[in-house]
Amino acid sequence: MQTPDGLVVLGPGEGRAHGDITVKVEARETGAGWGAVVVRGDQGTSGRTHVHRGESEAFFILEGDVELWGPQSVTRLSPGTFILVPPDTEHALKVLTDEARWLAIWPPSLDGLLDDLDDARRAGRDDPDTTREIRRRHGVVPGERGVEG
Repeated sequence: MQTPDGLVVLGPGEGRAHGDITVKVEARETGAGWGAVVVRGDQGTSGRTHVHRGESEAFFILEGDVELWGPQSVTRLSPGTFILVPPDTEHALKVLTDEARWLAIWPPSLDGLLDDLDDARRAGRDDPDTTREIRRRHGVVPGERGVEG
């Protein structure tokens, strides 16, 4: 929805859904170099450790407990916690409770990543090599540290 004075308002659940990730806004729409998504995960799920070359990322934990995996540490986080991941810093989140949700403030290179992954899946090309190449094109470099799970 857009208010009469041009403010954009998305209610709960609104946005472009890609599985457990809902895109609220992409960087190209903000004019500010950032996008925002809401991520939902079940216990034990985690993202791969990865790095964004030259770009930072941020998270705000909305519900549930998660672990933040850094290059050398693991930190338990609860709702209300804000995380800033500096550029070129390996990171991942792992869900510890039955379910967790967080707001992710994404760097501009991630614009279109979820669309490209969905397109590859629909075309039957969701193999690890294709997925890795799509992620690389969007500035996501695999990390060296695995998330135990």
